[in-house]
Amino acid sequence: MPVELVPRASDLGGLSAAQAFIELVEGVPQLMAAVKSRDGRYVFVNTGFSDRVGLPAASIVGRTVEELFSPELASSYSRQDESVLRTGKPLQHHLELIVRADGSLGWYVTSKSAVRNESGEVMGVGVLSIDLQAQVDSAHAGLAAVIASIRADIHHGWRVAQMAQMVGISAPQLERLCRRTLGIPPQQLLQRLRLEHAVLLITTTTMSLGEISAECGFYDQSSFTRQFRKVLGLTPGAYRRMPQGR
Repeated sequence: MPVELVPRASDLGGLSAAQAFIELVEGVPQLMAAVKSRDGRYVFVNTGFSDRVGLPAASIVGRTVEELFSPELASSYSRQDESVLRTGKPLQHHLELIVRADGSLGWYVTSKSAVRNESGEVMGVGVLSIDLQAQVDSAHAGLAAVIASIRADIHHGWRVAQMAQMVGISAPQLERLCRRTLGIPPQQLLQRLRLEHAVLLITTTTMSLGEISAECGFYDQSSFTRQFRKVLGLTPGAYRRMPQGR
């Protein structure tokens, strides 16, 4: 339970804001939150995070990403943490495709920030990830229609004006709607949906990566690989080699 984890905030040098952070994030649906110490060990995770991992919060605290995730994903997460710890600068609006404990896919926007003690010393990393699908489900019906149309014809060379025209709004209106609802522009939404379909094909078919790249509307396989790695933290080939159930 969250209350049992509060004392672990002392691992962050007596951070006075720890209790307030825990209270804020524990009751927000579709939000994953965690705090890690400088050595990469979790000192707090909320219910959303434990649901994603498929373990009780008490079993996660004290462990590292290497103990919870595949080597490729753990390496990606560790590099992000190390950058935040080294520079003190936050990682903001990072789009991630996350595999939940039941094997289903979820898109999240992740932000990470240095956690400091009262003296300003960096003691750890705070992480927040928001489920984009939950945002879409409660959003403007037009945005849901755009997403459905793209999914139905994923390899089409979609342009923002075309997406907007489908639902009777202007391109600037769609841009504002996407940013307000999902925190990303329409171009990134299109990329997200293409990568989502690519993951489905990688895990459910024997198609070659070149065939998947073309099927999902990428310019070429090298572009597909770059974007896949940028968002998921590993190459399509490495993702295919990961065990099912991840």
